Amino acid sequence: MNVLQGFPDETAAKIARLEEALAKSEDANRKKAAFIANLSHEIRTPLNSIVGVVNLFQGTKLDLEQKKFVEMLSSSSRDLLLLVEELLDLSRLETGQLELKADPVPLRSCCSQAVRPLAIAAQERRLQMELSIAPDIPEFLTGDSARLRQVLRNIVGTAIAFTAKGKIEINVFSIGETDETITLRFSVAHSAESITGARISAMLDYSALDRSAFSRAYEGVGLGLIIAKGLAEAMGGALRAESAGDERNIFQFTVTMKKIAEAGQTAGQSAAEPERAVAEEAPGLPEKLSILVVDDNKFNRSLTRTILRKKGGPGWCVSLAESGAEALQKIAEERFDLAFMDIQMPGMNGLETTQAIRSNEQGAEKRLPVIAMTAYAMEGDRQMCLDAGMDDYIAKPVDPDELVEVIIRNIPPIGFERR
Repeated sequence: MNVLQGFPDETAAKIARLEEALAKSEDANRKKAAFIANLSHEIRTPLNSIVGVVNLFQGTKLDLEQKKFVEMLSSSSRDLLLLVEELLDLSRLETGQLELKADPVPLRSCCSQAVRPLAIAAQERRLQMELSIAPDIPEFLTGDSARLRQVLRNIVGTAIAFTAKGKIEINVFSIGETDETITLRFSVAHSAESITGARISAMLDYSALDRSAFSRAYEGVGLGLIIAKGLAEAMGGALRAESAGDERNIFQFTVTMKKIAEAGQTAGQSAAEPERAVAEEAPGLPEKLSILVVDDNKFNRSLTRTILRKKGGPGWCVSLAESGAEALQKIAEERFDLAFMDIQMPGMNGLETTQAIRSNEQGAEKRLPVIAMTAYAMEGDRQMCLDAGMDDYIAKPVDPDELVEVIIRNIPPIGFERR
């Protein structure tokens, strides 16, 4: 049945054109999201080698000049990784694919963790920075702590970039609550030139992505502020900026968070005790371990082997495979305790290789833990790997300490012999 029947011909034609335009817009958004995802993957793959080699250099004996060069390289690689993450976040926001967690958030600790790293940048510019959280706000609330830190970090970072001298004041207070929720307002006030307010307002309206009129002092701040606005809105709040008239600009963003029943000392204890328990019960690394690394990029294969050998010692045997077919052959011929698997490989990709491993294991007592080690870092990529039969996931660039943590999570405790 034609849903446009009964409408005048002119109206029906307009509706058809609108539906066609909407379909084209949705298709364009899908293509843009796919492009950014592919771009992220292509950048992360070489970046994994760069970050890994920098980490290895930092663990060696360097003279003062070499340390300076390595730190410059490390800082630049972190900036590049941050840019990749921001592009992914922007894509998630525009396509509605952003997923927010609902976990207990220690609000005061969360805000402190967001602001503390920026204090160094503020000190370098001889700026004062103060954080104040109203005492009547509960210690624990429910929300996404990582995204909340990101919003606050991006806003305070922008405030630092736009402040030549003076003070940055961060205040958090309640503006309303019910039995189940509380609405918080985060205020970030900073000294600013009279023209700053107009520039920031333009950035919040997306019109300043072309920053040709900006001086280099403000370089790089636009994208973070746009993402902060999108995240604030995704969390049910809003972000705005206003001039105070006395050469001060004020960022304000609101967010509504759910309360946690009896969220005082009891919640604090329940949140802290598991951390202590995990720390006390965490197994150590075995002296002997056989690991297979599957990656089509020779630099990443070699780098991963070097990191694993440094972390595990001479008793760790690390074998390499450059394709899924070679990995299956090695697994059939040798015994491995763990496998790290890249996803995007020519021929048989990592998902297909893992499915083949699981198929070959049917009826066997031994199951090989397979860890995705991939440059795929979009929403849903982790679940995609788990659905294919993998046991865990780690995104590139790989942090050596995170690599150790994922190994500990997926090997039997010391003294336990795998069947």
